[in-house]
Amino acid sequence: MTLSAETIAFLKKTPLFAHVPEVRLQEIADTGKEVTFQVGDVLIRQDALTDYLYVLVDGRVAIEIEGVSKVGERGPRSILGELAMVSQSPRNANCTAVTTVKAVQFKHDEFWPFVEQEPQLAIGLLTEVIYHLDETIDAMNRLSKEVRQLRGALDKLKR
Repeated sequence: MTLSAETIAFLKKTPLFAHVPEVRLQEIADTGKEVTFQVGDVLIRQDALTDYLYVLVDGRVAIEIEGVSKVGERGPRSILGELAMVSQSPRNANCTAVTTVKAVQFKHDEFWPFVEQEPQLAIGLLTEVIYHLDETIDAMNRLSKEVRQLRGALDKLKR
């Protein structure tokens, strides 16, 4: 299914595709598929070996690490699945629709050749990976601080 001109124009405004030449963006977009998720639908399941990358067009998605906490939320122009796209490893978190979500889905085998051929796309993908890893580290640091505070409060109660 070919993406609409409106969706392709939207992709051009995302950090991932912002510096990709128009002709290459059109070729990449031809491999994408528009998908919709309803509230509560899981786009990505932690530990799964799926190979999709999503560019959020509309809606919000919660990112949660099982046994830890919600570590973030993403909205339009964000991407999901960037780390697994690069590493082809199991997913690190659950990504669940908080609202109705419209996204463009790219399958690894169709997307990756463009990453190898287009330096601006590779840089965009790596920039997204780094940004989201930083976001996750910040969330983990906040949780760690909360745990330390709770331990301190518990220690005071024990005295």
